[in-house]
This record gives sequence, structure tokens and C-alpha cells, in this order.
Amino acid sequence: MRELQSDDRTLLLHAALDGELDAVGMIEIEAELAADPALAAKYAGLVELRDAMRTCVPREVAPDALRARVISMARTSGAASPTVPVPRRARWRDAPYRSLAASLMIGVVLGAGAYGRFGAPPAEDDVQQAIVAGFIRGRLSGQPVDVVTSDRHTVKPWLAGKISGATTVVDLASDGFPLVGGRIDVIGKAPVATLVYQRREHQIALSELPTSAGVTISEPTRQSRNGYSLLRWADRGRPYEAVSDLPPAELDAFGAAFRRAAAAESEGPNLQ
Repeated sequence: MRELQSDDRTLLLHAALDGELDAVGMIEIEAELAADPALAAKYAGLVELRDAMRTCVPREVAPDALRARVISMARTSGAASPTVPVPRRARWRDAPYRSLAASLMIGVVLGAGAYGRFGAPPAEDDVQQAIVAGFIRGRLSGQPVDVVTSDRHTVKPWLAGKISGATTVVDLASDGFPLVGGRIDVIGKAPVATLVYQRREHQIALSELPTSAGVTISEPTRQSRNGYSLLRWADRGRPYEAVSDLPPAELDAFGAAFRRAAAAESEGPNLQ
């Protein structure tokens, strides 16, 4: 990998922050972050600044009276001032600029009103970006889990001591997806339980999200982001999202196996 210059690094940081990098680009920047603590601190600062702006900066909507005033000004912008005579040549010369200024004013006002609706990326997009970044980070670091065990009776109590609410942990070894362990991810500002399963040389990270994460569908839906497959569904109001570099069909098989095992567990006695 070529050595990145300062300007290249800054551009890559912002591209990663905006979710504009493909899988190769994410791997490159993750490697740079792992090797350079100063760069990692800079990236963390950018993430913190972005989250603070989304949380704290008010999104103002232009009042109706101001909208009407600007539109009225635009409609009358071609008229000369009634008190100051304007030479014909000056009127001809300045008219395009006055119309342009009026158009810009309308754009600013209408843009202010639309920012609250369109300015922020959807929360769903942020969730997926965080999930994919966590998966890549775990693969690059060689430590995809915080607790390493194939025993679900070990993983579930470990997670329970760190997050509120019970986490569904099932054994899928008989389906070809043995449990590797679990970890805690942070999505937005919420700690999230993530289980890691193995499939040959591939891994699957399954996050059980808070109900406020915006995933409301029950039937599984598959998407792709930065070259990785994502599978999402909701069970009894709790959203799940899995990410992997497996072929999409195998990720679908994992999701079906997990839902079967979770349903069987909820119907039977709770021995955990």
C-alpha cells in the first residue's frame, strides 16, 4: 500500500466519515488508523464533532412571513426604485444580477426550510455504516470479539453485565455457523450486543439493535454496502442486522437458521 500524504489522509478521513469509500478504501483507511494513533484521534474527533452537530445544532425553519417577503422581493426585483432614477443602460446591465440575487435569496430561504427534512442522513444509513465499520475493524485487528467462547451460556451472562436487556444468543454449530464469541459495539451513543459466528474462513457479525434504531420490518431484507452483504429483520420488535463477506445466499441461510433457533428457544423453557 502506498504511503499516504497528509492531504490524502484528510480526504480519506472525510470520505470514510461520509460512507463514500468502497471496501478497499475502508480497509486502507482502517489500516492507517490502526498504525497511526494521531490519525485515529483525528478521526475520532471528526466523528464526535459530526455527532455533536447532529444532536445539538438546531435546525431552523424559515418563518412563513419571511418566505412571503423574499418571494415578493423576487417578483418585483426587475422594477426600478421609485425614488432614484436609474439610467436605461444601468437597468439593462444590472437586471440579470438582481434576478440572480433574488434567486439566491429564495434558494437560501427554501434551503433552510428543507434542511431539517433532507439535510441529515437517515439514521438507518448511520447504523449500517457503523455496523460495517465495526466488522472491518474486527477483521483487521484480529480480535473480532471481546469474549472468546463457543458456549452461549458464557456469552449471554457476559453481555448482560454490560448492556441493559436480555440478548438472544443461540448455538448454530449444527447449521454450520459455530459461535465465536461476543462483543460490545457502540452505534450512535448506545452500546449494542454483537455476536460473531464463523463460516469456514468467513465471519458473520450479528448486532441486536435498540428498538430506536429504525429497523421496523419483520421479513428479512438484504442490502450491500462497501462490498459487504447486510441482512436485517425484526423479531418481536427487536431489530437485528447481520454483516458478512459471505456470499449473499449463505448470509440468508444464516439468518434463517438464527430465526429458527431463536423461535424454538422462545417457545421452550428458558434454560439460560
